[in-house]
Amino acid sequence: MAGDDARLLLLAASVIIVFAANAVGLLTGITTVLPHLMYLPIVLAAYWFPRHGIVFSLVLSSGYLVMTLPFARGGTELLVAVFSRVAVFVAIGAVVSLLSRRLREQEERYRGIFDHSEAGTFIIAPDEAGPRIEEVNYVGATLLGSTIRDMIGEPVTRFLDDPETRDEFKARIDRDEAVYGYETTLRNVNGAAVQVLISGGRLPGGRVVLTIIDITARKNAEDALREANTRLNMLGRLTRNDLMAAVSGLLARITEGKQQFDDPAVRRYLDSLSEDARLVQRRAEITRDYQDLGLQPPGWQPLQRVIQDVTSRLLLPGISVRSWVERLEVFADPMLDQVFSNLIENAVRHGKTVSKIVITYQIRDDGLSIYVEDDGVGIPETEKEKIFAYGIGAGGGLGLFLVREILSITGMTIRETGTPGEGATFVIHVPPEGYRIV
Repeated sequence: MAGDDARLLLLAASVIIVFAANAVGLLTGITTVLPHLMYLPIVLAAYWFPRHGIVFSLVLSSGYLVMTLPFARGGTELLVAVFSRVAVFVAIGAVVSLLSRRLREQEERYRGIFDHSEAGTFIIAPDEAGPRIEEVNYVGATLLGSTIRDMIGEPVTRFLDDPETRDEFKARIDRDEAVYGYETTLRNVNGAAVQVLISGGRLPGGRVVLTIIDITARKNAEDALREANTRLNMLGRLTRNDLMAAVSGLLARITEGKQQFDDPAVRRYLDSLSEDARLVQRRAEITRDYQDLGLQPPGWQPLQRVIQDVTSRLLLPGISVRSWVERLEVFADPMLDQVFSNLIENAVRHGKTVSKIVITYQIRDDGLSIYVEDDGVGIPETEKEKIFAYGIGAGGGLGLFLVREILSITGMTIRETGTPGEGATFVIHVPPEGYRIV
């Protein structure tokens, strides 16, 4: 309110001065230059009080008209000039009021976004001693353990003390004009570490706007989950080793039994026990290959390189593998290579007449489809969904079951759509946010 009172006082003073100057001008015959002084109070009123700017310009113009008309009697040229000026005064008041109101609305909108954002928002201004905080919202001040008043003017180096991080962030701002999702660690006023995601963009005057999201709790949860997965992984490894040792001991005793008994019925019984024990052994060996599933976070992986690495490790006599997935990257678990290793091995093992495997992709409205096609015998219609179930397959395999599990970690799905007798076609569906063309 004090600011409005000062503006009203200044506006009133300008009105008095302008009318006094015009009165003197009319008395001395100066009617061309001095009327332009009327623009000053009109523009100030329309800018400071845009909702009343038009009314003020009308009142001021009416006052000017009343004061000038007695001097314009008998002078057509002066009369036209007076009415023309009045029209211009009103028009200027209307235009400035409209522009000022829109500017005020935009300022209030962006001020609301700045003040009430759930992210910490900072305006950083250049300074001879280094960049300093010019503005900050409540969330940003609280995130760094301080108040808005105490944060203003503080050097950025107080909270981001790693020079390499500062230089890298500044270089990216200078190069790209904006940075998104930059992960780093800040220090609050008490020196405690705060893990954050920073996004920033350049503003006029060398300033930079920063939005900061506190991810400390998320990172702690990720670390705790990773530690739990590591411990579960170790427990699974120890359990598997014990199981393998027990199965090996059981197979040794079965072998001894076969040497001791000649009865055909007993030997058949021992053979069935041996087959069951070997089934358990095979499943334990398969779980060893997938013990790290979900242990490491997903990431962007170039599919062409993944497939090339897989095919270089496999023995594929007489079978060509062609992949047409250049520039395609997918967001997947680090064990994505096991997906394609399993699909290729599955085609070689069960396709019987397979001579070529082709891997392509197609962008669709709901994401992207990756096709793994072979020219083997295909899969019967009744088996198309069963092959992904746990324990289905030759020897009770887990391969395709685990393929589906690996893909599902990042929202991908897989199904078989080939024509029996003409070859198998596995279709991997990737959600829209799970792929990119680079």
